[in-house]
Amino acid sequence: MMKQSGNIRFMILAALVFLLLISTAAAAENNGKISLEKAYRIALEENEQVRISRQDLRKAESDIAAATSNLYPQITARGAYTREKEFDFSGGAGGAGSLFETPEQYGTLTLHLDQHVYQWGKVWSSRQIAEHYFKGSRFRHLRRVQEVLYQVSTRYYEVLLGRRSIEIAENALKRARQQLARARAQYEVGVLTRTDVLRAEVQAAQSREQLERAKNQYDIAKERLALEMGIESVPGTLKEPGERSFSQARIPDLYDTALENRQDFNQAQKQLLAAKERVNFEQADYFPNISLTGEYTRTDEEALFYGEPYDWQASVVVSYPLFTGWKTSAEVDRAKSEKTQAEYSLARLRKQIRNEVRSVYLDIQTQQKVIDQLEQQVQSARRNYKQVTAQFEEGLVTAVDQVDAFTALNEAENRLAQAYYTYQLDLLRLKLATGTFQSDLLEKERLNENG
Repeated sequence: MMKQSGNIRFMILAALVFLLLISTAAAAENNGKISLEKAYRIALEENEQVRISRQDLRKAESDIAAATSNLYPQITARGAYTREKEFDFSGGAGGAGSLFETPEQYGTLTLHLDQHVYQWGKVWSSRQIAEHYFKGSRFRHLRRVQEVLYQVSTRYYEVLLGRRSIEIAENALKRARQQLARARAQYEVGVLTRTDVLRAEVQAAQSREQLERAKNQYDIAKERLALEMGIESVPGTLKEPGERSFSQARIPDLYDTALENRQDFNQAQKQLLAAKERVNFEQADYFPNISLTGEYTRTDEEALFYGEPYDWQASVVVSYPLFTGWKTSAEVDRAKSEKTQAEYSLARLRKQIRNEVRSVYLDIQTQQKVIDQLEQQVQSARRNYKQVTAQFEEGLVTAVDQVDAFTALNEAENRLAQAYYTYQLDLLRLKLATGTFQSDLLEKERLNENG
């Protein structure tokens, strides 16, 4: 009995330890660092724009079923109970010998069938149009996913830039406080004037303002990132992505890659095919429409069908619109105009893609040169600040010179941080322009939709 009680206590203790480990692991995950890849995955699951785009894709898929339905028989069932005035048709003037009587009340059950046969491929054109639109919607959805993920990248790097700006502001405030302490000390011994001390105080106040503004921008950037990820707030801190480098490539090669991989370009091609098929769809109204109709009716009153409990009929129907007020020709002209618009849109998109690839390529090359120059500026500004500070302590330069050196270093560090993160983001923007941005996640999204 004692042994059994000890086993129970051991099992309870083990369960408590297990729950504690789970909660600790969950807390560590929530408080841990978030990588850019994890932010992508969260956005795919939680971003409302991605969800809306998926629903648009499902609606486009349902349009195929709606267009295909006209190829199948349309069967309707109708039940009716009828009560009417009784008529008695007699065979002679004297009323002797009733020929037949209509029943006063009766019930009927009717099955009606309509089957489209042919109208110059109009129904098949409708289905093909729906298929083109669905495939185009799939390309539009995948492009929308890429754009959302790129927007996540933009907000992610804004947060990193905000964090770096806080670090720069904190270092600037530390230097400003050191300057103020030195100015006060030299003022006490009569080396500096009260004006020099006030100038140092202003510099420290401006540094505190810079720090508060940097913190505010950081908080705003985190809120924007949370919005793009589709969550309430960003848990934990962000992990600094690995530094990306630019692999030299020819612009024509990048342009060819873009035409091959851009989802919106594929969408425009499908829209053009749908517009061409729309012309065939409208032109089919110039031809006759052939269909089959059939009807089967049962009744509980045999007198309704001359002693038979049922009746049926079948027809081959050929219809041709003799005059529609020029509606058909107007619809055909409209479809041709839409086809021409689709051709122009595709040609315009080609030019836009080429322009995007060239622009991003040139931006990257410019940012590389800017970063090299800013790195040299920061190094020079740091050396200059150290020299001016040392000379200031010896009384060789004025407080104005020290403020100028301080400002030059602060501005150079901020510009370098801005240029660095802009460069990293431009490398992603080039992938977006060529259609290769996050292709692995895009493939998973495609497989999920097919699944």
